[in-house]
Amino acid sequence: MKKYNLKYLEKELNAIFYGNLHNEFCKILIDSRNTVVYKDCLFISLSGKQHDGHKFINELYQKGVKSFIISKEINYEKYPDASFLKVSNAITALQKLATIKRKEYKKPILAITGSNGKTIVKEWLFHLLAPKYKLSKSPKSFNSQIGVPLSIWMIDSKSDLAIIEAGISQSGEMEKLENIIKPTYGILTNIGSAHQSNFKNIEHKLDEKLKLFSKCKNIICNLDYLPLISNNILTWSQTNKNADIYNPNNTIYTQETDIELIYKKHKYSISIPFTDSGSIKNAITCFAFICRLFKIPDQKTLSRFKTLPGVKMRLETLNAINNGILINDSYNSDINSLEIALDYLNQKKGNKSTLLILSDILQNSSDTKQFYSNLSKLIKEKKVDKFIGIGETLYKNKSLFGTNEEFYKTTKEFLYNIKFSKFNSSAILLKGAREFKFEEISKRLQAKSHESYLETDMNLMRDNLMYFRSILKPETKIMAMVKAFSYGSGYCEISSFLQHNRIDYLAVAYADEGVELRDNGIFAPIMVMNPSARDFNKMIEYNLEPEIYSINILEILTEELLNFKIDKFPIHIKLNTGMNRLGIKIKDIKDLCSVINKSNKIDIKSVFSHLSGSDNPNLDSFTKEQIALFDKGYNYITKNTGFKPYRHILNSSGIIRFTESQYEMVRLGIGLYGLIPEISNKICQVSTFKSVISQINTVYPEETVSYNRSGKIFKPSKIATIPVGYADGIDRRLGNGNWHFIINDKKAYTIGNICMDMCMVDITGIDARENDEVIVFGLENNIIKMADILKTIPYEIITGISQRVKRIYTEE
Repeated sequence: MKKYNLKYLEKELNAIFYGNLHNEFCKILIDSRNTVVYKDCLFISLSGKQHDGHKFINELYQKGVKSFIISKEINYEKYPDASFLKVSNAITALQKLATIKRKEYKKPILAITGSNGKTIVKEWLFHLLAPKYKLSKSPKSFNSQIGVPLSIWMIDSKSDLAIIEAGISQSGEMEKLENIIKPTYGILTNIGSAHQSNFKNIEHKLDEKLKLFSKCKNIICNLDYLPLISNNILTWSQTNKNADIYNPNNTIYTQETDIELIYKKHKYSISIPFTDSGSIKNAITCFAFICRLFKIPDQKTLSRFKTLPGVKMRLETLNAINNGILINDSYNSDINSLEIALDYLNQKKGNKSTLLILSDILQNSSDTKQFYSNLSKLIKEKKVDKFIGIGETLYKNKSLFGTNEEFYKTTKEFLYNIKFSKFNSSAILLKGAREFKFEEISKRLQAKSHESYLETDMNLMRDNLMYFRSILKPETKIMAMVKAFSYGSGYCEISSFLQHNRIDYLAVAYADEGVELRDNGIFAPIMVMNPSARDFNKMIEYNLEPEIYSINILEILTEELLNFKIDKFPIHIKLNTGMNRLGIKIKDIKDLCSVINKSNKIDIKSVFSHLSGSDNPNLDSFTKEQIALFDKGYNYITKNTGFKPYRHILNSSGIIRFTESQYEMVRLGIGLYGLIPEISNKICQVSTFKSVISQINTVYPEETVSYNRSGKIFKPSKIATIPVGYADGIDRRLGNGNWHFIINDKKAYTIGNICMDMCMVDITGIDARENDEVIVFGLENNIIKMADILKTIPYEIITGISQRVKRIYTEE
């Protein structure tokens, strides 16, 4: 891999060089949290309103990074053997670096843009062309102003073709991406309403996206967009016979579609393992590019349409057998996405050992031995504890890997021989090409087989966190509430995510919750909000910080600390300012200070209180009284003990409505999950409850549905049975038409009573089949609406989802 020297890039990046002349780099790092081999890395210090990469220069320097791009002044003397380029804008510098890399790559580049379908078309073309071509592609959805230059930097110089996604969210962005990519070929997938808010209309958005192809001579698109394109175009259509490729007929079966295509007066037929209209259009787009690339499509390539992968744009994390976690990244197998997934594995592993189960990587390589030698090196660099390879090619090259690794020629052979009981407390990354049918392995590794699951979108949670950070001062710390199984979403996974996103504190209700987090590798500070005196020894052992809500419990803790001979143990003092649940009343603060001053064993980390009506405007005067009382109590404590700890009184609603009282820290709970009705246009619900259709029956007017014949039928109806009930957290009051599920984008209302493990919905008029996905609640039929119907609060609904329901976490 070619190495670069910052000194020689000084002029091209319009920068000022400082430091060591001899440092070289070949990899680019923009996130200090990623687990990588830091040698030969260039760290680009990106900065924004709520983040500043310059804060992590010292940390990375200690880890071995010697090359940095910065946009602020720093103390260069602290890093005597490092190299720095000071630029005016770090993102612009990253993009300029990508243009340098692009000039050195002499082979064709295919650029793909559109409102949706970009990632699917990219992954499908990679699958279709891999046997003939050595390919590079942008990983995952790296299509932004930062993602595109990183994708260009990852291109293998020996590739025959590189496939790069490009996406925009506002005017003026595509010109920058065109200058970086300089595409040889271009694909426009389709234009829809995604990211529409920053464009005047669909035509404006299309015009902006087409700037990617301003100098491109080979474009593939739907004929509908032809009037706006003037270059050399290959068009397709499902309605217009004048297109270069015409799709007159599709035969849709239960699980596949036969697509008929006419190109240059010849008929072609492809079969895809999907039935939805979007997949059919994406497949036709792929066929069109093959026509442009090969002139005449060969049958061997067309036959690979039958094995097109189901593309998941996000990594899936769920609980695995034997106290493990499973990261499912099946159907996405290439070296760049593997490196990203391995970083994610190391981020999520906690105290668990890591296991990689990988299939053959089906991309053409002129030197297979060298390719798998590099793969072995990558696995060692990422410190994978155990590797299992599946596939003929991996098996043939097993000598390139360590002696402790295992290899199988087929998935069937692996499943027959492996003993899953030996995977104990493992963090498992499952990554394989579709042909290897890794879904069978995934089923065996999952801890729960319930067909229903609660899916948490970690990208949306990150957006919600960033929103709250944006309305706080940069120096204000955030304590995230992860009590009650992280509001029903899962302790360890949510806490791991928050820790990775540099949350300042976590808070649990009971000591056992904190112990579970520590046992799973969570090292962030943890406050216990309802500590029991009998658990103090456990809190001391696991470095958990108790809330002190009475003088009595402080005295018991002090005695315990004497027994353990511990000094400066962290505590948090809770003041009762009107909630009257837990807390020390203002009249008792003098006695509290007396106990504090008698002990040299404690360290007061914070003083806080709880607002009882921060979300209710009718209680604003009482809220202000609470804040004033809190100030009085805090000031007395600091004056009479010498401690000056953090203050916090604001919860999620308080952050929004009383931001001026944010003090040094705030407590963020339900807002992380996007369940505050007043700002539903600014934050987003992160949880979706999904299930499947178990059975479909036709029921006639003389018949009824569910217990007590509660579901009346007035005309022949299609009734679907869904495997969720009140034991899963679906309130019985939602039966009898009081709630609707979403099935294939249509509303399906409940019929009859909700049962313990099942419920029924009316799908008359909905094109649905057994095993189709069902959304019990999601973005459209959301928890806030459900809470209104049930006359309760979102907290009760989300925390009431049974733990027998599988939890899945998705993240790009």
